[in-house]
This record gives sequence, structure tokens and C-alpha cells, in this order.
Amino acid sequence: MDVGKKIKRFRTAFGLSQKELAQKSGLSEPAIRNYELGNRTPSEKQLEKIAGALGVSIYAISDPNLENYDAVMHALFCLEDEYGIVPNEVDGQVHLSVENKNAVTRTVSKMLSSWNSEFKKLKSGEITKEEYDMWRYSYPRIKAERLHEEFKKLKNNTEK
Repeated sequence: MDVGKKIKRFRTAFGLSQKELAQKSGLSEPAIRNYELGNRTPSEKQLEKIAGALGVSIYAISDPNLENYDAVMHALFCLEDEYGIVPNEVDGQVHLSVENKNAVTRTVSKMLSSWNSEFKKLKSGEITKEEYDMWRYSYPRIKAERLHEEFKKLKNNTEK
């Protein structure tokens, strides 16, 4: 979710109009409107004012950065909001899991399963760290290429 949509989501959740948020943050109503529409991007200073007016963390409304633990937590909260990824304790250890089973979360579950599969290959020595990194950094291209290769093998086997 982009910054403008996050601002609007929190503003409407707190029952504020654009004008009220502008007044509380010391910014102009057109500025708030343009941020929400995605026409303009607020500076960090403007985001701080908006976050303060809304009573939320700046990380909750800004683009995710992973430079500190608080930012990482808000990136995880964003994953919860957008994709149903939530913490789940199993045998005393906290894991992330996909809670809701709509079309989006089923897709996310498949993506996480694909990631888990590649990670297991790395841990078992089936692939190298370089191959794993290539998979991660070129995802989903590598996934598509592997599926294509598997399809070709399957096709060749059925033609014999």
C-alpha cells in the first residue's frame, strides 16, 4: 500500500476529514489531498507531522524501510494488513503464517511454500548459496523458468 493510501486509511479510521488532518498536522488541505491521491509524496518532516496528528508511528504511514527494528515491525504489520500474514506460536517458537484463506492469501501461501522449498534445498546442500540468492533476487522469473523446464520434461516423458 502506498503512502497516500496509508494516510487516507488512518485518517478515515480516526474519522477525520482531510481538512481536519491538515489543521492537526499544520499542513494544507490540498497537500493532504495530493498525498492521498498519490500526486505528491510527503517529505520525512511532513510524514512526521501527519503521523503525529494521527497518533501513529511514522513507520505505519511511510514506505517500509528495514533499517531498524521498529521499521521492520511496521513492515510486518503491513504484511498482516495486506496479506493475512500473522505471528503464530508453534512448539514455543514464533513463526509467520497465513491466516485468511481468500484468493490473495492462498497465493501468498503458495509463494511462501515456494520460498520454503528453495530454502530447504539450500539447507540440505541441494543448491548453493549463490543459486539460492539468484532465485531470491530474480523471483518470480526463475520460478517461471523452472516450471517451464518441468513442463518440458513432463511433456517429453509423456511423448515417449
